[in-house]
Amino acid sequence: MQATPTAPTGTTEIVWHERRYRARAIAGGAAFELYADSREDGFHPTGSSFHRFVHASEVTSPGGELLLAGVAPVSIPVMPGADPATVHRYSQNPRIGPAERALVSAVRATAFITVGTRMVKPLSRHQVARQLTSAPVVSGVCFREFDVAHLRTPEDRVVLAADPDDARDTSFALRWKAICACDYQSTEASHFPGLVGVPGRERRGSMVLGTGFLPSGTHLIPEFVTAGIADLPLTARAEILAYTADGNEVALFQYQPQTNVWDRMAGARHRDLVNRIPGLETGRALFRTNPSVHAGLMGEHEGARVPVTADPGHGFSVYARGATSRSPVTRPQRFYTRARWRDIEVLALGRNEDWVRLRLSQPDIEAIMTTDATCVERGVYECWAPLAELENPHVVLVDYPNGNHPASC
Repeated sequence: MQATPTAPTGTTEIVWHERRYRARAIAGGAAFELYADSREDGFHPTGSSFHRFVHASEVTSPGGELLLAGVAPVSIPVMPGADPATVHRYSQNPRIGPAERALVSAVRATAFITVGTRMVKPLSRHQVARQLTSAPVVSGVCFREFDVAHLRTPEDRVVLAADPDDARDTSFALRWKAICACDYQSTEASHFPGLVGVPGRERRGSMVLGTGFLPSGTHLIPEFVTAGIADLPLTARAEILAYTADGNEVALFQYQPQTNVWDRMAGARHRDLVNRIPGLETGRALFRTNPSVHAGLMGEHEGARVPVTADPGHGFSVYARGATSRSPVTRPQRFYTRARWRDIEVLALGRNEDWVRLRLSQPDIEAIMTTDATCVERGVYECWAPLAELENPHVVLVDYPNGNHPASC
């Protein structure tokens, strides 16, 4: 049914499930908010009408919003037996056969990441607090914003949660832009075979299926994980978002690398959302990150190797307080430290005197038991170890593309 005249301005007419609705494009055209003048299945009250959110790939629109979104949707090959319902059923089964897995892998391979692709990671309230007061990095399971743009309410976004939260009236997320496709891997078993077999008692959140898709009874959502489960540097103007029960997206904080701060963007009207984050001082507007804790991004500037920050679409700049330098940065590289401990491949993340914090780069039940690692969020396992026991610690460099300089990855 069509919405009443009280529906928000900027609406268009679309067709969904063979019915016409008034709708508003959101997330750059990746999803639509539909309006109806009476309650229908899946619609919820909003003012004097009813609304729900659907992905742009599910509707027919004369406006071409899906093309304007600039991100390719997951595509299913044209072949007998390959329909959305079949692919979804296979994507939810970690024990499918070789033929079925080949089909799922072919579909999963159509989910591309390019420079500037907007990525999101769900956060619990406690993870938001840690993000504001720790190094400006991101790691673990994440998604293209395009694929989850229709999940706008906390109830819908529970399926994405990597660190389950007991609060269901508000959900939070981190959003940033991808620097390079090489920073991300799918969660297919070929990349992380051990995660599929981790028992429920050693997990947080839902299991990793090994098909490259999120466990969901209704959605076909491709999953990504930061390459090797390593930390990635956050890009300029990364945001911490809140989603309310009525489907509103509110930008709470924005990362400003030139001043090493998270700047509060939400005004007094959204003070209640900020107050839901534990441990924050009431009314605090700036959260300074420690400039001595660098995010692992370097480049050449005026003949010297210096810390730099990334702003996909606008290049790299010197990581320094104040105005961005006009001089170009060349040979940008991400770096991190790998090592072995108790014959297990690990990432070295930080030191505390004679101890070092480690993360399993290939988690499986044997590695978890050997290192006594704890699941800190979905798919991420960490522990502490004596620094003297680390074997073969070495720095790994990842070259990024920059202008005419191609990436080695």
